[in-house]
Amino acid sequence: MRPDPGVTLSRDRGRRRIGGPLARWLAQQCPDGRVLAVDNDARYLDESGEPPLEWCEADARTLDFADGTFDVIHSRMTFCHLANRDEMISRALRWLRPGGWLALCDPMLMPAASSADPDVRRFFGAMELAWTAQGSDMVEWARALPNRLATAGFADVSVRPQANLLGDSGVYDQLAGANIEQEGAYLVERGLIPADVHERVLALLRGSRLVELRSITMYAWGRKPLSDGDGRR
Repeated sequence: MRPDPGVTLSRDRGRRRIGGPLARWLAQQCPDGRVLAVDNDARYLDESGEPPLEWCEADARTLDFADGTFDVIHSRMTFCHLANRDEMISRALRWLRPGGWLALCDPMLMPAASSADPDVRRFFGAMELAWTAQGSDMVEWARALPNRLATAGFADVSVRPQANLLGDSGVYDQLAGANIEQEGAYLVERGLIPADVHERVLALLRGSRLVELRSITMYAWGRKPLSDGDGRR
């Protein structure tokens, strides 16, 4: 990575974050450059980082920067929640310097109806309705990421999928457990599921009695061409 500016975008719910570890890692890679970490809610971030890391609380949907500002733009679990996600890819292309990279990470969730457990089907079925109501795309968007990047004009587009298994007692279980606890409270509060369904799903996960493929995390990236004839594919 060149010692030049990079930006990382996040739209995670703050209560479960641990202080922007990716932004800190990027800053360590370019100590003579600058990393701008953008989040829509920075209340729970540890902002004790030293330069070259800068924190910015802003709505990703309304961000704008001068053309050619960044060498790298990274976004984790953000674009899938943005109604203007295709427009944001075009903006990112403009914000990058020629030869700069955009790296996106978004989830492709398995349909709730595919679960073998009725409570899991009901829980994630309610989540699917909530996500759709707020304009999020947790299925088709991630699957189409390589095509979206190529269509926007990026070159050297590639992708790496990572399957996530509930019940493997790993990092994904910890993340899923935190999300199910938090999102379940949201569903119960709004009357989308009864409290006992939420409790049983949590018990299944904590008791290692739930083993199933829940999502595939799609990592996709592309490079801004150096010129109009620069190997776009």
